Amino acid sequence: MNVTIEPEARIAFAAPDERGWSELTVTRQDLAESVPGEVLARVVHVSDTHVCDAESPARLEYLDRLSDPDSIYRLRLGEVGTYRPQEILTVQVLTSLVEAINAHAADVDAVIVTGDLIDNAQANEQSWCAQVLNGGRIEPWSGDPQVSQWVGSSEGHPWDARYWHPDGPAGGAGPDMPTSRFGYPLIPGLVEAARRPVVSPGVSVPWYAVPGNHDALLQGTVAPDPELRSLAVGDRRVVGLPPGGTPLLTLEGVAPLGPARYVHTPASPTVPIAADERRRLLEREELNSPWVRDVGGVRFIAMDTVNPYGGWQGSIGAAHLAWLRDVLEQSADRYVIVTSHHPSWCLTNAYTRDEPRHLAAEVVHLLLDHPQVIAWFSGHVHAHASLWHERADRSGFWEITTASMIDWPQQARVVEIIRADGAIAMRSTLLDHAAPVSWSADGLDDHGGLASISRVLSANDYHDRDGIQAVREGLPDARNTVWWQPDPLASAGR
Repeated sequence: MNVTIEPEARIAFAAPDERGWSELTVTRQDLAESVPGEVLARVVHVSDTHVCDAESPARLEYLDRLSDPDSIYRLRLGEVGTYRPQEILTVQVLTSLVEAINAHAADVDAVIVTGDLIDNAQANEQSWCAQVLNGGRIEPWSGDPQVSQWVGSSEGHPWDARYWHPDGPAGGAGPDMPTSRFGYPLIPGLVEAARRPVVSPGVSVPWYAVPGNHDALLQGTVAPDPELRSLAVGDRRVVGLPPGGTPLLTLEGVAPLGPARYVHTPASPTVPIAADERRRLLEREELNSPWVRDVGGVRFIAMDTVNPYGGWQGSIGAAHLAWLRDVLEQSADRYVIVTSHHPSWCLTNAYTRDEPRHLAAEVVHLLLDHPQVIAWFSGHVHAHASLWHERADRSGFWEITTASMIDWPQQARVVEIIRADGAIAMRSTLLDHAAPVSWSADGLDDHGGLASISRVLSANDYHDRDGIQAVREGLPDARNTVWWQPDPLASAGR
């Protein structure tokens, strides 16, 4: 096992201005030459695109303020993550990523998406995401066709100073908290522009996806039930905790382990919004089933790590683990990369209502028992990371985790799998979406300009100004790098 760290060109922060707001710049270095050897496969690893219907009544934005920087509950709750200022721009960001992938398409065999393609388990979100990846015209709005009812809409939603309002205050109100405390800009027309149609060229190579917790569970945490299905297509949005409800109820709404529940009651405060049947919650069978795909000289195997009973951490069901064991035994003569949404260290959710759930140690041991497994691709943690799992003979496999497209740094990665003189090398090159680095409040007429705004918003997220952005970027050995390991099939003459 060895790691070669390569020079890189990076989008980086400039010094913050007097308001605390940072612009983005590019630091350039020449990239290293290619690794000699036979390229077995070249794929783009994408994760956590979180295509989002930000106008849905089935969201829990009101809980997010409990993890604001000035909240006394922040240390107890951590990052709640049910609201982001850039959440209205996910279709535009994914379309810009498609353009970046297509710019490399001549050298890419496939795209692997490791879950959380959508944000809230809704059919319209799934439709938008598929249209972006397959190509087509997307209309990224729901509810009222005339005006956005997103919580940051100055016109279509009751004023709440805890949310960012790009159009500025409404009805004589003072500035909102993100603007007054954290230097967020005014971008008049942004909310309306985010609803305009987007035309995506579609990915020009095959793409394969595994489900994530946000694809199957509300807010990535709560299993749908009849009441929640009604809420999703209904005409009332919950905007606060129920009378007498302690903020610590939030722990039940964003529980890492099942069960979990929405904490509203019939007495919870609500506001009216336009109902929309397109927001219906997905059924389990509408998600991607486990699959096996041969891409070039590598076999990719999908693992479903979503716990369907609730909780945002993962595990594997007994039937699925048996299927995985059989597929691995049938693939002894192939280089294998397994894919899942959750990385190994997040397979901690044993909650079940019927069949047993299997956790990290058992899954890792199964993969180590099959020496042809050379890597595990995952997402979920919204950060670039790498981890070496070693066998007794010093061989092993790399676990490679790629950051999200909704939080900073909004990057995918190109991975080349190379057979090189008794070794396997996996060369990682991070891939930024195609939107310009510099943004403009006047750049609202095309999806690229809107994706630029999303990127700078993600960099300046006021929830993440305590060092988490550096964690999301990952260490140098998880970004532009080459991971080396012994060739497990060398003795077989492959």
